[in-house]
Parts: sequence; C-alpha cells; structure tokens
Amino acid sequence: MSAHRQTASIAPRLLRRERAAAYLDMSPGSFDKLVKDGVLPAPKKLYSFKVWDRSDLDVLADTLPYDGPAEKADETWSD
Repeated sequence: MSAHRQTASIAPRLLRRERAAAYLDMSPGSFDKLVKDGVLPAPKKLYSFKVWDRSDLDVLADTLPYDGPAEKADETWSD
C-alpha cells in the first residue's frame, strides 16, 4: 500500500475551525458563537494555528442531554 493511501485513511485528531464545525455538523459561524459562549471548548494552539482536539469534541457530544423524556428502561433482562 502506498504511503499516500495509508495517510489518506487516517482521521485527523486536531481539527482546524472549518473541519471542527463540519465534524459537529454545523456552520463555522454557529461553531464560533458556541465557542465564544463557552458551550464548545476553546481551541488549542499549535504554533500560530488554532485547533480543536477531536477527543474534546467527542466528550462534549457524549455529555449533551437528550431532548425529550427519558426512555422507559428495558426490563426484558430483569429476573
């Protein structure tokens, strides 16, 4: 396998603004507002680049509340 093919299949860990917004399926403008309001994490600095750690965005997504009532617990496994 060529080196180009190997690197093309690697998902980047650090995302610049546009890619971070796309990763969260929102516009860059909405992304900027949520960062400014402290809803999304602030960027990290890599030299002069501002980057977001994909893992931080995943943690945020995992902690968001669901919209609507909690689903009834599945009791099919209870004794």
